[in-house]
Amino acid sequence: MGKENYRDDRFSRMMFGDKRESVQGKHGSVPQSNPSTLDIESIIENISKLRDSSQNLKPLIQMVYPFVQGFLKKK
Repeated sequence: MGKENYRDDRFSRMMFGDKRESVQGKHGSVPQSNPSTLDIESIIENISKLRDSSQNLKPLIQMVYPFVQGFLKKK
């Protein structure tokens, strides 16, 4: 299996990134942020998604918390 084929599978791209992106990221310049070009709608949408995700995780955390407490008490 060649090195190029190794980088072509989805898992490798997810874990290690695309070769072109990593080279560009190292040598590319960081774009300057301009406050007048911020997309407020997108920011608000992302905040809403984060809030919804945290609300969805709350029951899971409440279920797991007693196990974590029990594990910490044993130490």
